Amino acid sequence: MNSHATLGILGGMGPAAGIDLCRKIVDQHPANRDQDHIPFILYSVPQIPDRTEALLRDGASPLDGMLDGVHALEQSGVGCIAIACNTAHAWLDALRHRTRLPVLDVVEAVAGELSTCVAPDAPIGLMATEGTHHANVYRPRLEALGYRFVSASDPLAHQTLVNEGIRLTKAGDIRRGGEALAMAMEQLLAAGAQRVVLGCTEIPVALATCETPLGRFGLDASAALARACIAWSLAHETQAHV
Repeated sequence: MNSHATLGILGGMGPAAGIDLCRKIVDQHPANRDQDHIPFILYSVPQIPDRTEALLRDGASPLDGMLDGVHALEQSGVGCIAIACNTAHAWLDALRHRTRLPVLDVVEAVAGELSTCVAPDAPIGLMATEGTHHANVYRPRLEALGYRFVSASDPLAHQTLVNEGIRLTKAGDIRRGGEALAMAMEQLLAAGAQRVVLGCTEIPVALATCETPLGRFGLDASAALARACIAWSLAHETQAHV
């Protein structure tokens, strides 16, 4: 039978992000029975310092905490690592330099999916944490591929709305968080975006609670990363005999 290589998931930033990625891997994998699913190990330590605070306000760096997770996953025998937090990808290169394992890239996963649904020079929007924007996790790399980013008419008010939606969702008020995020998404679509990259785990989770037709214009970065995880696992199947 086929045996999948084990995937490591670096979560805990916040804890719902890792669980959400695990759920999307399970939901999207073409499995017919329990044994067909991908084996994965989730490392979830919510005490890793806040990524946006580190990037914007000289807060404690999360790198050591993330490296602890990477090393724990290495020792557990995984063959690849996925980072469940978009903002944490600001430290992707640093993590890759400190591990022998491949580390999947959410931006690469999003770029691959954008190429299947919009033209190479399409106007797109991005909803993400201030830290993700500040660290240029997405924009330079997607612009290098030809995509054009649009901004809301009042960028500061738009980001304030996104921040509030993420904050409410993290605090458990997912319905109100979704309402704020739906308003923010409407602003980017009004500015001409053909797709909006949902570049924070909480955003698609909250938007899913809203009765809004806007969802079809969003590109869920976490779902794209989950599909990259599945592709990696399928590419590293081995034939095991029982």
